[in-house]
Amino acid sequence: MGKINGKVAVITGCASGIGKATAKLFIKEGARVVLGDIQDDLGKALSDELGPNAIYQHANVRSENHIKSLIELAVERFGKLDIMFNNAGFGGVGGPINEIPTDAWDVTMEVMLRSVFLGMKNAVP
Repeated sequence: MGKINGKVAVITGCASGIGKATAKLFIKEGARVVLGDIQDDLGKALSDELGPNAIYQHANVRSENHIKSLIELAVERFGKLDIMFNNAGFGGVGGPINEIPTDAWDVTMEVMLRSVFLGMKNAVP
């Protein structure tokens, strides 16, 4: 076992990239993980691959209730929460500022910034 043996983590944005790699590493190092993403097929497949110390739940990090639900699942299933990895993200909106739609900017800020705040806010005991 490894450095985080016995720890419980919530990982958002688990379906690919850094989130997926982190989930695999955390399991290898002895942690139990709750995985959240909006890509349900990929998230569930990862959970199945990782085995009984991982559980997947659909979570849109733009929703505070979804984030709360991931944290509640960690506590209900594994008894605690030690690590909150607010990893979900995407490339965001780009281009000349006068051409960026305000609603697209809002989505970018919700996913890339607000979701981290919500994760930390709700992870505090």
